[in-house]
Amino acid sequence: MTGAVGVKVTRAQTAPGVSYALARLHQRVLAGISERVGPHGLTTLQFTTLSILSRHGAPLSTSQLARRAFMTPQSMSEVTHALERKGLIKRNPHPNHRRTLPAALTAKGRRVLAECDTAVAEFEDAMLEGFSEKDRTALLDMVKAAVRNLGGGFPE
Repeated sequence: MTGAVGVKVTRAQTAPGVSYALARLHQRVLAGISERVGPHGLTTLQFTTLSILSRHGAPLSTSQLARRAFMTPQSMSEVTHALERKGLIKRNPHPNHRRTLPAALTAKGRRVLAECDTAVAEFEDAMLEGFSEKDRTALLDMVKAAVRNLGGGFPE
């Protein structure tokens, strides 16, 4: 095959690269999560924040949440204020640092998160339809390794 300027273009050069394919997947995943958590009154970032609090199991400060969600503390502050207004988290002063207000899930927050987790799990099942459990595990392992290689977290 010949390109516009007479340069030979191989089939491999016309196929999307890994970065492009992952970017498209990222767009679809964010849209899919948004569609599933939206009916529960959440944004994707709010869902992510509730998920982080649930996985951690203990209250986290705004800056701790921001680091885990790859957000700025200012943006996370807006997210936590919205979640607090909705009654999904509570923030109480830290006993040693009165200005620090660690966030924890409320009972309502746990219920909403459970509903969202079910909807997102169904989305993931649709995304990975036809993948064996072995392939699903391998995909997750490879994606986490790629993130680690770029300094983005997921300790081994």
